Parts: sequence; structure tokens; C-alpha cells
Amino acid sequence: MPGICAYLEAVFAHLPGKSKDLGADRALLGCGGKRVRRTAARLGWQTLTMRVYLAADHAGFELKAHLVTELQAKGYDVVDVGAHAYDAEDDYPSFCLHAGHRVVTDPGSLGVVIGGSGNGEQIAANKIAGVRAALAWNIDTATLSRQHNDANVVGIGARQHTLEEATAIVEAFLSTPFSQAERHARRIEEVAVYEKTGELPPLPN
Repeated sequence: MPGICAYLEAVFAHLPGKSKDLGADRALLGCGGKRVRRTAARLGWQTLTMRVYLAADHAGFELKAHLVTELQAKGYDVVDVGAHAYDAEDDYPSFCLHAGHRVVTDPGSLGVVIGGSGNGEQIAANKIAGVRAALAWNIDTATLSRQHNDANVVGIGARQHTLEEATAIVEAFLSTPFSQAERHARRIEEVAVYEKTGELPPLPN
């Protein structure tokens, strides 16, 4: 049941009246154990499948197709935002913007945007309010982007990795939950406030 804890925690965090400290809730849910589905059913959740939105231009087209197959086989609910046909002249922004929008409007979901380097794809996705897209180039950066930054989209450079390496990075991203540490939540909120208001925070003394 890949990514179930990360998915449950993301959804749980959006439910009204729930604690933001999910340590006890993790134990209650029995994440990683056999009680997950039974407990979630009692809480009224209809699905335990994490939805993942994938987007890529021509440079990431092959990797995206590979990930669709791999992630579906592992139980993820995969939505292919495009490109749906190989076009050597296509442009990444539209695919990544749509993927970012889907993630923001679908709490508990995550996104993967793929190009040659992943840089442009990450930049484009981050233009959607509420997206926290991280460029991951190894398992550690993918894991930390979730633990420390609560990233909801990951950018991957298809030309920088083998299929196996890229798949491992994506799976690490999808299966890692946000740490819920107060210091990380505080920093994320500072960015979110600026995103909403356009007002720079005061510099520390």
C-alpha cells in the first residue's frame, strides 16, 4: 500500500477540527499495518489510493510513460495530464501549469513534472498559487522536500537519470510524509502568507 501514510496525513491535515500534530493519529491509523483500511473506513474515507498527477514535455515523455505504468502497478491513482503524444517541438509550461492546478485543487494529491532537467518544469508549476514544487536530483533531496518543505510537486530531469534512478526518486517523494515539525510549518506559512498578500516579511534583527 504505497504512500498510504503520506496520503492519509495530507488528507487528514485538511479536515476541519483535526490536530496538526499527527503523531498520535499515525499510530491510530496503524500506518504500515493491517488496520489502515479498517480505521480509514470508520473515519469515512472512501479511498486510500493516493492520486498522482504526471506531466511532461517531449524530453520527459518516455519517463512519464514509464512512471505511469510503474506507479499504477504499485497502486497509485495516476492521472496523465500530458503530453499524450510525442511532439519534439512541444512546450512544457502548459502541462506543468495544469498539473500544478490539479494538485492544488485536489487535497492529498501530489504531482510529478518532468523535462530534460526539471528546472523549467519546476519553475512553471510554482507559478500556481499553493504549489510547492521542488527539484529533486536524488533520493535525499526528494525525501527532504517532503519532510521539511511539504512539497506537493516534484520536478525531475529525465535526461539526468536512468529510468530506474528517476523512478526511485519519484517513489521516495511520493512515500515520504511531511514531518509536521513546528519550525518547518512556520517557514512554509511565511511563504504562503507572502504568496497571498505580496507583502514581504520583516527581516530578523
